Amino acid sequence: MPKIKLIQSVLERHFTVKHKGKFYYACYLNSDKPVLGLINRDTWEVYDEEGEELNIYIFKDIPKKELRQITKNGKLYSNLISFCIRHFDDYEPKIDR
Repeated sequence: MPKIKLIQSVLERHFTVKHKGKFYYACYLNSDKPVLGLINRDTWEVYDEEGEELNIYIFKDIPKKELRQITKNGKLYSNLISFCIRHFDDYEPKIDR
């Protein structure tokens, strides 16, 4: 029998969270080796009900109104991710053996 060897582990989790009457979708992706899915992204991504990624990035010369919204988005992003981390291991699949 050939020897089995683990080469790489990739972990991906998706969460649907309802917060203040709105739905948000959080996605976690991480790997112990390079993976294409992690190029040009953070390990966490959060999307709103319309599928738009929450804008949490502040750039130079941004209008004050937009800056206030991005600051709110940053707090929401942190709260949603903290919630997901607390519930990261809650999934209990029903596996037939």
